[in-house]
Amino acid sequence: MYYNLFVHLKITGKENGKNRLILLYNIIMKRKINVIVTIFLVAVIAGVYKAFAQESETEKSRKFIESYGWRISKKYTDLADIKIPQIFDEVYKSYNVIQKEAGLDIEPYSGMEGVRYTFEVLNYPIDVGEKVFVNVVCINGEPVAGDVMTVSVNGFMHSLRMPG
Repeated sequence: MYYNLFVHLKITGKENGKNRLILLYNIIMKRKINVIVTIFLVAVIAGVYKAFAQESETEKSRKFIESYGWRISKKYTDLADIKIPQIFDEVYKSYNVIQKEAGLDIEPYSGMEGVRYTFEVLNYPIDVGEKVFVNVVCINGEPVAGDVMTVSVNGFMHSLRMPG
């Protein structure tokens, strides 16, 4: 298109420095707009992909929790990026003891990043006077750990195994 315009300007004798500059400017602007549109489309596609991947990870988390007998809220109440430390301190050693009670182990995931989903538990077997939540840790889109807990100062945390 621009080449044809340039040839037209030359044939009609209207080719001069000003017309060449205008033509060059139009070519550059057209390419800039194409680049901007391309970047925008890539960002949109990446966002849509991430949203679908997130849903898939959420659904895996739900099934993972339900496999332990828990009924949970339809939507997670919290979502956080996490990093499991390379070397476990006393807190992570204690947390891994809880994991092992449910047949899990987070040691193989040390040094890795993931996501923690928190859901509200709807069927805790006894009334504890406050809401009960379940956390699920996902690494590379797969649930690998979890716990059941309350958030009060006098609360508790235990493995995914149903008490009783």
